[in-house]
Parts: sequence; structure tokens; C-alpha cells
Amino acid sequence: MYHKAVQLPNISDPSSPIGAEENAECVMNVGEKKGRSPTVDQIAKMYGWLREDHISLYSTQRSYILKKELAELENALVRYTLNYLNDKGFILVSVPDILHHSIIESCGFATKGERNQVYKLDFMNEYGKYCLSGTSEMSLAGLLKNRILNHDELPLKLCAVSRCLRAEVSGSEREGKLYRLHEFTKVEMFVLTLGDSKISSLMLENIKEYQTELFSDLGIHFRVLNMPTQELGSPAYKKYDIEAWMPGNQFYGEVLSSKVNRPTCNILFRFQALQIVTVIRAGDCISKAVRIKQI
Repeated sequence: MYHKAVQLPNISDPSSPIGAEENAECVMNVGEKKGRSPTVDQIAKMYGWLREDHISLYSTQRSYILKKELAELENALVRYTLNYLNDKGFILVSVPDILHHSIIESCGFATKGERNQVYKLDFMNEYGKYCLSGTSEMSLAGLLKNRILNHDELPLKLCAVSRCLRAEVSGSEREGKLYRLHEFTKVEMFVLTLGDSKISSLMLENIKEYQTELFSDLGIHFRVLNMPTQELGSPAYKKYDIEAWMPGNQFYGEVLSSKVNRPTCNILFRFQALQIVTVIRAGDCISKAVRIKQI
């Protein structure tokens, strides 16, 4: 019964388009599309900022080493984002990258089966028990698992910087060699609110606003998409993707995503089976909480 229940997806927001990816609704365009230019791979090689040759001798294929100004740029972008989130009231958390498989599965990511994005640690008889985190969302969710919080502690706004480790990569040459990799650095926004649709939906809009401000200030042309139901995944109630224009490769590529995972009474069993359960206490009343996060 449990295994059948965890396969049930969440309900979707009525405003989410129905169907496949091509039905995504563009709700915002920022900046102007630029003409063709050298790719980031070409620029990095020109100045000696990127090393990928012979990488398979000491790491995996599709790995990379950033050097000099490009490594400094990566760190500067992380610091720029953290400074912004600090001003918005987010609490910085340092999280582990090795997690028990149950935490990852509770976030809606499969750890078993032939096709999944999760690396498993192989140590004596513990193969599959611990995995490498694909995003710090997982650790932040584990931090809140089975917690009891007071009503006045919400919304709880957390952020984290971590390496994201994923087994699947893109096979498209058009996307270049520094996009959709086995590992990358990411800043995560994670917000816990009450399980009220108006409150959680408003917070999702706030996070979308944070994301658009961050990218607008960088002078990047991008579009914001309201993603259709087939792109929500099992836990998501509603999701926005931000796709930036890649002038070197002439395509829009996903760079940010934000979604709300909302429990409701009619899917309470589903939520308890699959999601991280947190209880909010307000006097003698308790309610399940909903988490919203950026991917």
C-alpha cells in the first residue's frame, strides 16, 4: 500500500497549463536577445580559464576545472546571491552532501531503478543506504523532518550553498560542455510556510520576484515560464522555470526553477508518505506545513 501511495503525484494548481513542455506559458520576458557570440567554452579556453582535457584520468567525463578569473567569477556570483538573500531575511545553512536514501526519496527523487540521477555510496554492506545529494534542498528538508515549529517562526527562510551531484548529464552538443553536468555549485532558497494555498502561492511569487531581480541586475536576457502539469514532477503543485538566452549556442536554457509543494486534506496520505512532515503549532491548533524552494 505504501509503495503504491508514493507513486501518486500531488494535485496541480488550476493556473498550471495542462500537458507537455511545449504548453509552458511565458509570463515574463526580461532584456533583449543578443546575437551570436563565442560560447563560454570557447572564451574560457582562449584565456586558459577552463581545463577539461585528460579529466577522465582523475574524475568523471563531463567534469571540469575552472581557473583564474572564471573561478573567481563563480565565487563572486555565489557571494552576490548570498548577500542579496541575506538582505531578504534568509538564514545561511551549511549542509552535508551525504544523505540517507530515505531523505532523498522523501523529496520525490528515486534512488532505485535503472534510471535515476542519484549516486549511491558503496561501502561494505551499506550500498544504497547513503547517497550523494543532488541539491541542498534535500539536506534542508531533512533538517526540518519531524520538527515542531511555532506559528510565529514562519515563514522560515533558509538558503545553502552546495555541490550538486547528479548521475545524468546532457548528451546534446548544442548545450556545450559547461551545462547540465555531473556536478556543479548552486545556491538554494528554501522556504517553509503554513499549508495554506494563499500563503504558499504568495511566497512562490515572492521567490520568483527574487530570482528575476537577481538575473535582471546581471543584465541577462531571460524568460519566466509557468510550467505545465507534465513538467511538475510528483511533489510539485506549481512551478516556474527561468530560461536564460545562451547567445553562443543560440538557445534558451533553464538556469533557475521555483516550485511549491503543497499538502491538502484530500492528499494528506500522499504527503505523509512522500514528503517531509513538519508540524506547526499555534496554541492548541496544529497544521501541516508546506515547503517552497528554488531548485
